[in-house]
Amino acid sequence: MSLPMTVVFLVFLASLAPSGSGIRAQDLKFTANERPSRCCDNDLEAQEYVAAVYEHDVFVVPDPHRVRSRSSALEHMGKNLKVFEEQAKAASKEGAQIIVFPEDGIYGMGFTRESIFPFLEEIPDPLEKPWNPCLHPDLHPNTEVLNILSCMASNNRIVVVANMGDKQNCSIKQDPHCPKDGHYQFNTDVAFESEGLLLAKYHKYNLFLESQFDTPPKCEHVTFTAFSVTFGMFTCFDILFKDPSVEVVEKLGVRNVVFPTAWMNALPLRDAIQYHQAWAMGENVNLLSANQHHALFKMTGSGIYSGQSGALVYYHDSDWSSGGKLLIARVPTDPTCYRDENYCNKITDTEERNHYSEQKTDNNAIPILLNEKSQSPTTNFIIEDTFQSKIEGDTYTFTPLQNGTGHVSVCDNTLCCQLDYTMSQKEGEVYAFGAFDGLHTFNGPYYLQVCTLVKCAGDSHSSCGQAVTLASTTFSSLHMSANFSTSYVYPEVTTDGVSLAPPREWKYEAQAITSRKGISKPVVSAALYGRWYERD
Repeated sequence: MSLPMTVVFLVFLASLAPSGSGIRAQDLKFTANERPSRCCDNDLEAQEYVAAVYEHDVFVVPDPHRVRSRSSALEHMGKNLKVFEEQAKAASKEGAQIIVFPEDGIYGMGFTRESIFPFLEEIPDPLEKPWNPCLHPDLHPNTEVLNILSCMASNNRIVVVANMGDKQNCSIKQDPHCPKDGHYQFNTDVAFESEGLLLAKYHKYNLFLESQFDTPPKCEHVTFTAFSVTFGMFTCFDILFKDPSVEVVEKLGVRNVVFPTAWMNALPLRDAIQYHQAWAMGENVNLLSANQHHALFKMTGSGIYSGQSGALVYYHDSDWSSGGKLLIARVPTDPTCYRDENYCNKITDTEERNHYSEQKTDNNAIPILLNEKSQSPTTNFIIEDTFQSKIEGDTYTFTPLQNGTGHVSVCDNTLCCQLDYTMSQKEGEVYAFGAFDGLHTFNGPYYLQVCTLVKCAGDSHSSCGQAVTLASTTFSSLHMSANFSTSYVYPEVTTDGVSLAPPREWKYEAQAITSRKGISKPVVSAALYGRWYERD
């Protein structure tokens, strides 16, 4: 496996071909060497830090079901750890204070419970006794990976966050959750401070097709503090559930999250960059997301997202040509600082405003919008022309969109979604607006309330909801809203080539997406992705 290791900094992104890698430098707020404006404090040094994430093209084990010796496992992991060391060094040279590596990035995927065992280490609880594996490697035997990660942090003076396997002995007689073989195997995140001290470990709670690992007996809420910033820590599938992701943010007041992931992309709604930016915006936190780069499992999409400001930098390689990629950005320690009149996502006083007035509704009927456009003779009203099609196994109720300006409404169960739009539809492209209110069961279950605008893959109804990556139709205005029963709603606007529409072109406010001056690139999809956690 080739591993071209290209350090990607925002100042260089504009020179890359936009149709290839999917990097969107023109969509970003600032480069790694520039400082964004602040509203909370004039002390810039105290209000920001430099972060790095690395999308890793993993060296995988050829036959992951075969049980190997510990020495063979260490030899394999050493290949990936060597790449980690190179990237930590490169990030540190550019001033990064923290680097995040992806889930399963040290050994790969596809193991059985037995075959993963030689790759595991017994990770001590850092809360019980401080330990620096680089300085004291013999204090805990058979912890070679921990030693390498600790020295990686220390040698490069950078906080290192990585994902590895943890094994912990247990007693079947004393612990009712103890596995039959007498030990737990956990999918685990670890964090090391810049001098090598083991800061924290977190056991992934919401496993996804991971029979080699155990679900922890209880969900852990883990944080660590480095350079005066407190980070929450969880892994991949965890982000779709309230515990631990939302609980860490709400109960512990965390504004910064490190997020190792091996995310299998699922267009039109759950591509990595789509959902991770949406979650960061919905929770208004910084999310440092490091994904694997793996074509077979459709894994790509890493980024550093900052609350309502969206992606500071992101990467998505749909043609799998690049291999690993390092991303670096300056990050405001508190993304909520942008909630003032200088916030880049807001419409300024000098810009033309087209307010959406209060909507009058008659039960589930389409709202009467009190603005000039509602009186336009070119307006299309679509109410009863609905059909059903599936997204990830869920049956959505859709209504087609017509070219020009339109106002559409579509309902499913108790959820009614509204869309006001103006589009310039290209010949051969079909768009639809859909709603889903129900329990998602495919690789679930979890309860969703979703409104989504999608480009259909073809001209048949059944193609609406299938994965689409390219589009030519533009929207010069867009307003999406709904009567959600949950307060947890995550906004997405995805454009041609699986790129993120820059939040300066749209805003998310009061559980609604609004773009008054339009999205500059053709739109692939837009969504309000609601999670009704209490009904899972």
